[in-house]
Amino acid sequence: MKRHESLIPLSQQHHSLLILAQLIKKDSPQYKGLPTNIPEKRIYTLNKFKEEIVPHFEAEELILIPFILGKNKRIDNLSEEIIIEHQKISEFVELVRSKVDIEENLDNLGKLLSGHIRKEERELFQLIQEIFSEEQLSKLLNQFSHLNKPKSC
Repeated sequence: MKRHESLIPLSQQHHSLLILAQLIKKDSPQYKGLPTNIPEKRIYTLNKFKEEIVPHFEAEELILIPFILGKNKRIDNLSEEIIIEHQKISEFVELVRSKVDIEENLDNLGKLLSGHIRKEERELFQLIQEIFSEEQLSKLLNQFSHLNKPKSC
């Protein structure tokens, strides 16, 4: 299904994070221009977490979820699951940062991140598009307007 323009900024970020998720799973294929060994994948993951995942989680937790809560029981339940998964993802990143079983924790992180993104795209975003009016979704779009603006140097 076509993604509503209000959710496109988050969906575009999901695409980048799905590539990360695939990259850090055990026995992942090589991706041109991306790290190929565990130490490089660790550093790449930590940088992606700081630069992309943390701001993405903040956008979801500070803008999206407060906006959608209280309108539908299934959305409320999914929102709660999403927040718990954000915490688990952050915990795996901390294990990777601390160099605890790096390969195993990168693999676990990749699997969790992949499933998490697919849940948001296939379930949460789908429900949002079905339940919220065009007017409501436009209000949401205005709140996300900063996400795709170029970063100043």
